[in-house]
Amino acid sequence: MRKYTLALVAGGLLMGAAGVAAAQQLATAVASPKSELMVFTEKGSHALSPTAISTIRSAVSEARSAHHVTLTGSPENVAAVKNELVRQGVPANAIVARNDVGTPLPKVGDGLSDPADRRVAISF
Repeated sequence: MRKYTLALVAGGLLMGAAGVAAAQQLATAVASPKSELMVFTEKGSHALSPTAISTIRSAVSEARSAHHVTLTGSPENVAAVKNELVRQGVPANAIVARNDVGTPLPKVGDGLSDPADRRVAISF
């Protein structure tokens, strides 16, 4: 009887560890995006630079195959990136826009442009 009890306890411990590992893998898969890119609009406007357009172009094939694309940034910058994605063939209904509600950063002094105000994260 002792052998069976020991086998059941050992088996239960192994199954428990396997369950924890599986749950951790699932949580990691759900919590982290498959891919993420960052683009920046031009200083003083919400226009996209040639570099930003090139980055978006390289992301279009992945965006087309993704179930949804999440854009995070200021509403004006997100709109510019969304318009470019749609122009390059990504379905508009696959794009989810989120306002950047991160921790507020101190404002840059002396009238300097802050790149953080011009960024848009593209997540798949």
